[in-house]
Amino acid sequence: MENSSLFNQPISINKLRLHLSLGRIGEFYIAIMISSLPALGIFVILADVTHAAFKPPFNNTLEPGVATECKTCPYSLCTNKEYYDYDTVVSLICWTTGTVIGGDSTWLRTSDGCYITQYDLTDYAGEYEDDLSFCGHDSTIEHLTTAPATIKYNTECNICDDNASCAIIKYLKYGTDITVTCWTDQGDLVINDSTWLKTTDNCYVAQIGLEEPADKAELDYCGPVGFVQLNYTGPEKRSSSPLNTNEISSRPLTKHSPPSSSNNLNKRYLLNITVGEDYAPCYSTPSSSSHLVKRYEWDHGVWVQCYVSNFVDTNGEETYGYLTTDFCYVREADFWESLFDQYRFPGCDLFEDGGGDAIDARGGS
Repeated sequence: MENSSLFNQPISINKLRLHLSLGRIGEFYIAIMISSLPALGIFVILADVTHAAFKPPFNNTLEPGVATECKTCPYSLCTNKEYYDYDTVVSLICWTTGTVIGGDSTWLRTSDGCYITQYDLTDYAGEYEDDLSFCGHDSTIEHLTTAPATIKYNTECNICDDNASCAIIKYLKYGTDITVTCWTDQGDLVINDSTWLKTTDNCYVAQIGLEEPADKAELDYCGPVGFVQLNYTGPEKRSSSPLNTNEISSRPLTKHSPPSSSNNLNKRYLLNITVGEDYAPCYSTPSSSSHLVKRYEWDHGVWVQCYVSNFVDTNGEETYGYLTTDFCYVREADFWESLFDQYRFPGCDLFEDGGGDAIDARGGS
């Protein structure tokens, strides 16, 4: 019987180069030279071995008072795979480069298969680039999905998906075009929607504040979003306490009870308050002499976006007023409630300026 083994056939291959990746640690390149070999005559030559020395992983701990997101790629806009709370010990596998955080572009891959910035770890006596293997070229690629969106109501863009305590990166005026990169449905409930979207400004907006809901089929899921803080580039890496609740001061009232002296007011956006007069006129500008857009009836709930302090009353005096979601202005005195003793509510002028709380607007990782 004729032997059909491949070894009985002449093989003419100039060079076959195989690339074997050994886990996440090193890379070996094996060149196999086969040229018209007789049966069973195979010579394997090992050549071009790089990073052959095994560099074992080791542990480090998050900087005290720091919580961080472990990302699918080493860039701030990448989605999150894990969220590490305070004092988490992480096993570091290899290093790579990505977004510069606090002047440092080094990121580390953890045993969870995601990346954290070196900036969020306690100081390491050595050099990660020397003591760990490089994660490979593929680790430096930024993977993002994007979609356009337009702001419908004045909207706060926060460092995390919560209006109560997350720092504000930007105030986005209605009509502003933005680009969103991912979505989460686990955010703070605004009216009846808990969906938030991350933008290319590295902050989150509530979907309720957009002209149209996001097309989730086009976007990645953001992954777990925890409470993170701004990247303050001063002597200390980050504050270990939540957002300073004194940043937006309480305002005096023209009616109802005086403002609370509490310093623990949560900030809020898009709030429903109730008309306390027979009717509440809503004007095109913050002046009772401007065009009357509509009247809200007694006990009617009104959604408000922000406040102004220069509403001109019928007597010519300036008082406080609210911009509603109907884009007209009502006197603060025409409602039962005053927002100033319940919440830290944004002034409308903030959305004209567009700024936020950030020192480094890139924010946290």
